[in-house]
Amino acid sequence: MLRKKISVLLAVAMAAGLAAGCGSSGGSTVESSVNESSAGTQAESVQESNAGQESADGEKELSAQEPYTVRIVADGYGSEEACAEISAAVSEITKAKFNTEVEIVRYDFSTYVDKVQTELASGEKIDLLGGVSQLPIPSAASQGQVIALNELLESDGQDILADISKEDLASTSIDGQVYAIRNNKELGLGLGFACNTEMLESLGVDYSNIMTEADMEPILQAAKEKYPDVYPLASDSGAMGDYMLAIDWLGRDFGVLTDSFSDDTTVKNFYTSDEYYELCKRRYEWSQNGLIMPDASINTEQVSSLMGAGKAFSATTETKPGIESQWERNTGIDVTIINIVPYYTTTSNLNNYWYIPYTSEQPERAMQVLNEMYSNPDVANLLIYGIEGKYYEFVDKEKGLIDYPEGVTADDLGWTVAAWHFPNELIAHKWVTDGPDIWSDTIQFNKDCHPSIAKGFVWDSTDVTNEVVACTTVLNKYKKGLETGDVDPDSVWDQMKAEFEEAGIEKILTEKQKQLDNWLADNK
Repeated sequence: MLRKKISVLLAVAMAAGLAAGCGSSGGSTVESSVNESSAGTQAESVQESNAGQESADGEKELSAQEPYTVRIVADGYGSEEACAEISAAVSEITKAKFNTEVEIVRYDFSTYVDKVQTELASGEKIDLLGGVSQLPIPSAASQGQVIALNELLESDGQDILADISKEDLASTSIDGQVYAIRNNKELGLGLGFACNTEMLESLGVDYSNIMTEADMEPILQAAKEKYPDVYPLASDSGAMGDYMLAIDWLGRDFGVLTDSFSDDTTVKNFYTSDEYYELCKRRYEWSQNGLIMPDASINTEQVSSLMGAGKAFSATTETKPGIESQWERNTGIDVTIINIVPYYTTTSNLNNYWYIPYTSEQPERAMQVLNEMYSNPDVANLLIYGIEGKYYEFVDKEKGLIDYPEGVTADDLGWTVAAWHFPNELIAHKWVTDGPDIWSDTIQFNKDCHPSIAKGFVWDSTDVTNEVVACTTVLNKYKKGLETGDVDPDSVWDQMKAEFEEAGIEKILTEKQKQLDNWLADNK
């Protein structure tokens, strides 16, 4: 019956496109015992795991456990060969410590959620599951797809507990029960523009005082005049969703705080707000003046390809330490980042995490491996980069700098290198283009991010699921056209607002405001 119930509920959750969030207050035993370090102290406090050692009181040595295989499901491409050999390399470590082997399965980003939902609905064994925003904590927990981790953290996750702050554990909890462990990575963001450095410098313009998206207009105009065959600003496969506003999405299911640097806790529908109208109107005018590529909403090319080919001058982007080198790897050109929105952090930024699903046959063995993934640099490097000599080689071993082996490109690996999708990139090697200080810079970045007043709030959309589905349908009808400048907001604004009202937006806003007010009363 459980599996039948889950399969029905999954269809609703997938249609709603639910994002992380569900109101909770109060702390669990685990939360109370956690060090109250800031979100930026990760990797500084991680210590060598003592798991598997014989204790003085005769505690069972973990290496003497019965054999078991932990099945790990993660997003990103992994060929059969790559998954097999990386699983074998990790298993050498985990078998020695826990008598546990691992089997790693990766599903491409485009199919990941569908395949995971199918496996969970059918009851297929998954011991550790990489969570993304399309696998939100509230729905996964309420549907019984994943289990609470409090007791397992106390018994087998001590390195994790030593490293994750009480506040961050609360952000992946419901009613004091921890359901997911967030990854150690950048835990906030800024927003800005990525520009072709050579073109930008040739314009001879001062961009040091750019503070808003509107301030970019003279630069885009200069790029248009000097490079008439280049798009001043391009969309990314039809999307241009970086809004240059410090929005706290409060779980993404409509209803936001429009300024994370403000103490205003009024929940609004961003998509009918003055801020959104002004953004859409500006981009429409830019498009009419040739500052945005034509038909941007139906563009099918990735913006990194357009910039790399010299067809586009700039793109909107999230910003963080190492973002320039990330763009440079993806485009093959020098890129300059113009940061507009200062760094800030919300619950939504804890958007990669790990679950133990209900289909794990031995959850304690899964937690032992997860703790090792989080605390052991050798395991972290294997999961993120693969095997030394075949998938990467050292450029500077003392500084931990690596690159592809000579003659090898990302396309040759059969393994998506996406460090932030595994538990702890901050103890792993550094890509040579990121430089030796990338992880220390990331730790400092996390400390410097301004927290939204609602950070820690987790939204529960259970009572408004139908309204979320209906409003999502309305949004998808208008979003790309408005945000890329293809559609004049004046031509659709009143109709869109009416459709949101008919779809039940006020019920969502009222419910989210109630949950947020209750959370603030208990936590502030």
